Amino acid sequence: MALGNESIRPLPVTPLSFSLLVTSPIQRNLPFLPITAALFPLGRVRLPYAGLVVAGLDILMNFLVKRSLVNPPSPHKAPEESHTITLTLAQLADLVQKTSQGQVIRPGDASQVSPPAASGVGEPLFPDNLSFSLSISGPFGNFEGTPDSVFNVPLFEIPGVPGNLIIALITIIAQFLTEQANINNNRGESL
Repeated sequence: MALGNESIRPLPVTPLSFSLLVTSPIQRNLPFLPITAALFPLGRVRLPYAGLVVAGLDILMNFLVKRSLVNPPSPHKAPEESHTITLTLAQLADLVQKTSQGQVIRPGDASQVSPPAASGVGEPLFPDNLSFSLSISGPFGNFEGTPDSVFNVPLFEIPGVPGNLIIALITIIAQFLTEQANINNNRGESL
């Protein structure tokens, strides 16, 4: 029984954040490779135990997949004819040179474009993949520096797009806009 002078401690209310996660691999077809990523905040809701809500989502999805109640998406292989062709800089230069000399090269004919000379040179400058995911995160406490729990839901993927270049440009533009917004907000204040 609660006494009159005892107070009931409120539940820790923390933000549950929803963000768009845009990623692209540094190289293609390698396990455990680094990725380029940009995280765009979409919204925030303050909930009690937001970190546990996210952990609960993770446990629920693991249970559903383990019990075969839902099937994770399986990447299906597209026919080779519709596969996106990515050229290295050397191959692109060779293609431009042959085209300027009047030779007709079909887009799908890889035999007419010279293969890369050395290992590692054949990787395109910007790999052609851009993935979008919904990222749900929430901290375990309502003070600065607490660990977060994150759950990502893959939405879609765009093949044939130079993802690293797009993410780098978006990041530079976002940094510029953020700097401009801070400059405009601080004009009336003394430093």
